[in-house]
Amino acid sequence: MNKYILICIIALLSLTYPPLLHAKSSVRVSFSSQSLKQGEVLLVNVSDKNGINTISGTMFNKPVHFYKNSAGKKYTALVGIDMETKPDSYKLNLNIEDINGKEITKEYRFRIKSADFGTQKLTLPPSKVTLDEETLKTVEIEKEKIGKVWEIFMEGRLWEGNFIQPVAGEMSDNFGLRRIINGEQKSPHTGVDIDAPEGTPVLASNSGRAIFTDDQFFSGRTLIIDHGLGLFTMYFHLSEILVTDMANVKKGEVIAKVGKTGRATGPHLHWGVRLNGARINPLSLLSLNK
Repeated sequence: MNKYILICIIALLSLTYPPLLHAKSSVRVSFSSQSLKQGEVLLVNVSDKNGINTISGTMFNKPVHFYKNSAGKKYTALVGIDMETKPDSYKLNLNIEDINGKEITKEYRFRIKSADFGTQKLTLPPSKVTLDEETLKTVEIEKEKIGKVWEIFMEGRLWEGNFIQPVAGEMSDNFGLRRIINGEQKSPHTGVDIDAPEGTPVLASNSGRAIFTDDQFFSGRTLIIDHGLGLFTMYFHLSEILVTDMANVKKGEVIAKVGKTGRATGPHLHWGVRLNGARINPLSLLSLNK
């Protein structure tokens, strides 16, 4: 073949079939923070201007549950950092499929730092610390009952927007406090205490479903609300519970009254949060834009 003709054919082909360009991914990922401590919440936002078909993720060997924020173009997830997570570097893995069926995998690393929860040493009468055999059995049964709640997983998000403080009152900063009573280390404090007079209305910190009500030895009259996607809020030491099991509640609705039931030295609300099994500081939910 004539060399001139061959050159012309190559030139013509290059005009007809331009070289393929690898389209840059339009997926954007952002975080509430990349500096995290034990007991905090990580907010993950994933967006794609073209839209997302599916999204999933894992962290701490647990699934990360996303919910849709706007017309399939933005997804959000909350990841709980348990109060006793070992300070170290951890991976967040994301698997995304865009509207064109293109699969995208992303990996991010986060360093979890130690939180200084503090220690409190108390001396109390042995009768208030050492439980008799019958009471110990009761406590174990109650522990099993409440433990089964964390196995419940409700598909879909029931909460809307930011969480609110459930009681108007002074909130202590005693989440994670290590208590040593009569020289013996006890379980850390897994919530925050809000001081308020007995009978003060307790509000649902966000919308959800009353999944558990009981009267227990330590926590007294107890109410747990399931907000969906593995997120629960707890309300302890109540004088009265005003909602029934499986009742739907709205953010700001009066659900109970402050009391001093169970092992409590005075009227207050113990407010706790569980997120996919992780014990997190409720204050973390108040400051996130969800």
